[in-house]
Amino acid sequence: MEKTNTFRSIFTILLLTALSFIISCEHSTTPINNTHNDYGKTGNISGKVLRNLKEPLYDVEVSVGTLKTKTNSNGDFFLENVPTGVKVLVNFKLDGFTSTQKITEVRNSKTSQLEATLMPLENYLLDATSGGIIDIKGAKVTIPASSLVDAKGNNYSGTAQVRAKYFDPTSETFYGSFPGEFKGIRTDKSETPIESFGFINVEILNGTEKLRLATGKQASINFPIPSSLLGKAPATIPLWYYDEINGLWLEEGTATKTGNNYIGNVSHFSSWNCDIPGPTSFLEGKVVDDSGKPISYARVFTIGGDYNGRSTVFTNDDGTFKIPVKASSITKIWASFYYNESTKLTITTIATGLSLNIGTITIHIENTEFCKIIGRAVDIGNHPLPEARVLLLDSKGKWVDETDVNQNGQFLLLGKQGTNYQVLVYLPTVESEDSINNRLIIVTPIKDDKLELGDIKLDFGGFTIIGRVVDKILKPKKDVRVYFHFKNIMRSCYTGTTDSTGKYSIYVNPDKDVNISFLVATDSTGKNIESFSTKVTSGKFGDTLNIGDFVIPL
Repeated sequence: MEKTNTFRSIFTILLLTALSFIISCEHSTTPINNTHNDYGKTGNISGKVLRNLKEPLYDVEVSVGTLKTKTNSNGDFFLENVPTGVKVLVNFKLDGFTSTQKITEVRNSKTSQLEATLMPLENYLLDATSGGIIDIKGAKVTIPASSLVDAKGNNYSGTAQVRAKYFDPTSETFYGSFPGEFKGIRTDKSETPIESFGFINVEILNGTEKLRLATGKQASINFPIPSSLLGKAPATIPLWYYDEINGLWLEEGTATKTGNNYIGNVSHFSSWNCDIPGPTSFLEGKVVDDSGKPISYARVFTIGGDYNGRSTVFTNDDGTFKIPVKASSITKIWASFYYNESTKLTITTIATGLSLNIGTITIHIENTEFCKIIGRAVDIGNHPLPEARVLLLDSKGKWVDETDVNQNGQFLLLGKQGTNYQVLVYLPTVESEDSINNRLIIVTPIKDDKLELGDIKLDFGGFTIIGRVVDKILKPKKDVRVYFHFKNIMRSCYTGTTDSTGKYSIYVNPDKDVNISFLVATDSTGKNIESFSTKVTSGKFGDTLNIGDFVIPL
């Protein structure tokens, strides 16, 4: 198959999302509003997590209930076997960064697309006894003296750690960071769209334990009003907090406009938001491809042109959609299918409760139907090989694409339906390509969009060698790099470094003569400064050999 620029530009991000997916057999415990009448069926969620809309974030935990995965070095993720539902709550967490939650629809055997933005948390110290004001780059949180308690309700009087972030509604990162949807539940239980004037996320900790306000105590939150919003900022505005369990903004209290700020009191810590409840109308239409064919499960977006709000829905099987917007306002609307996007349309919405039909939205999509190629790299003991790499080649051996597997050995590539391919799974650091590499000849199905290859077994592993590296006075040596290679093969496989106790573990094939090398340091050119080696013979499959201390005479 000939590689084309169109193929790469449209589907590169989708391919990358597969690099870090983790599959769990457990079903989600996150509340899901399931109205598809397809109980027990599943779909997938893929996407990207960014910082400042530009920098990909690595190792972000992405979860739906008990299903979890992490982003790869490109910020991409792929979460498979997610129970279907019209309101699936997807959580994004990374230590040192703000967390967020996004809501999407998951349909049977379909893949939803999501993007999220996480921002670095700002850290402060607070004397809980005297209280104080936390200045979060313009926003402020005032904690009263002696107002904090621990999880058991006991008064806390030590130094507390405050982790907080203020989100300016006019910033480019606002929508990616915003939890949930731009709608909330009022005190009378009615649902309403909301227009945000900014939100603050606050956590107060004693180490890893969360602290909270004591019963009857309140903290003051001060939201700066962006200059561009001052003209329409009302004198008072409802306060809303985010309920992560149900994925809802709930109204609780009000804030008063004082100068260029909104100031209000809260009785607990969460994500707090200043929002105007807004009147709602709807936009209707159909999403089609270049030939006019309806696109099922395309995603339709709106973003306020003269208000701070956003909404999204998926198209029905016939490509139609109906999406809520702020009434009598200006909004932009567009649609996407995987990473193909339509042009953005600017629409003036109509009066409350009415629907405006905007006709068709066209997405340019390459005519080729694609197929997901999924498998797992394992060793001879059926253990995953997270260091494996996978190449996708055409029938003549020409490169099409490649990917790393994730920590469970799993991988996903994308090819055309009804096409002959070669799939090459190998370990980049292992010396014998003839005995280690595994090449499969496959033909993707003509109509199915997924080909399961199952476990691909590489001739590797099965026996464990452990030991410890020490110096001449038997003090453990940390961070010594450990390599091995088999007899008569000079290229080595790097296995890691010794830990703080000098210990290491090597996983090799059974019944082999193994040379183990210990590299203490390298110079600026990468040449060995001090390297030592020993020889052992591995034993039976599944066994472990402890070779004890290896003394480095330094």
